[in-house]
Amino acid sequence: MFIHANARPTEDLRPAHSQIDVDDWGILSRCWYPLVEQSELGDTPVAARLLDVDLVIYRSDAGITVACDRCPHRHIRLSAGKLRDGAVVCPYHALAFDGAGRCIHIPAVGSDARIPASYSLRTFPVEERYGLVWTCLASGTESAIPFFPDIPDDGTGICFIKTRDWPCSAARQIENFFDLGHLPVVHSATLGNDATMPVNPGRIVQHDDGVALHANYVERPFGGAERACRYIYRVILPFAIDLTVDDETGHSMKLYDIVTPQSAHECRVFQFMKDTRHVDENHRQLIEGLDAVNLEDIGILENLAMPDLPLNQHFEIHLQVDNISHAYRERLVRLGLGGGPDAGARLRSVSAA
Repeated sequence: MFIHANARPTEDLRPAHSQIDVDDWGILSRCWYPLVEQSELGDTPVAARLLDVDLVIYRSDAGITVACDRCPHRHIRLSAGKLRDGAVVCPYHALAFDGAGRCIHIPAVGSDARIPASYSLRTFPVEERYGLVWTCLASGTESAIPFFPDIPDDGTGICFIKTRDWPCSAARQIENFFDLGHLPVVHSATLGNDATMPVNPGRIVQHDDGVALHANYVERPFGGAERACRYIYRVILPFAIDLTVDDETGHSMKLYDIVTPQSAHECRVFQFMKDTRHVDENHRQLIEGLDAVNLEDIGILENLAMPDLPLNQHFEIHLQVDNISHAYRERLVRLGLGGGPDAGARLRSVSAA
């Protein structure tokens, strides 16, 4: 009910209630993540959450601002307020903050009052790319937004799948996306095939920014004709995938899966596709079909009995088609997650035993 009388404010951005390990949070906070589609920003502020930090996004004459979603006066969420003359206005006492996060107006003290510089919002860097608004919580980071060579920075030529919140960690969503073994089981009605037939594991290829899986799979979309496909999943650490699907007719589709960790066990998934064959109506049908696939996955992942991703193989049994999961988890450990490189050495020694 109360903050202790002897307590002092801290500059620590990670909320005390966060279930993300402190060291893992520090590593993940140095990466860039999308918050919203650019088209979502209009004449009202928008709320988002990243690594348990509540954020507000708004557009002003100066561009797009990402800031902590609380007024420094009485900590009301600014995303519940409105935009006026290029400033976000708190719904409680109407304090107004410009595009740089500076408080520029306080009605209760009058227009002639000097407003201290400390009456400002904590803001974060912003980039606009691929039709998305990106931010990074850490200052001075050397990390970069995932690079997709087939898409221009302004996102020309892409179609968004419906953005959804998933009831799982970002890493769990990534593993689900490249999981071959679940396709004929979970997605038998959408893109899967005969669940009684073996699924062949793919070939792992290591890259500087992640790991890739090259695999063959026979789809049977929505009960239609079978088509032999070649999948190339390029995983960009920590939470993005560039998927190429080539079928036997020579048709190629690109699908992108970018995951923002809202908390330890919740994430927001941005997906878009590039498919030059389909016209508008078929695009809509394809987008609806891909969204149906996502809903099937969400229905499974909301039943996770172990929501955290184990980076030690002893917590699970493993199938041959899990080779991509092993490769991905080892790269996460090499990033320092889950105990860092020493944990990675222990993991490799256990795997060799």
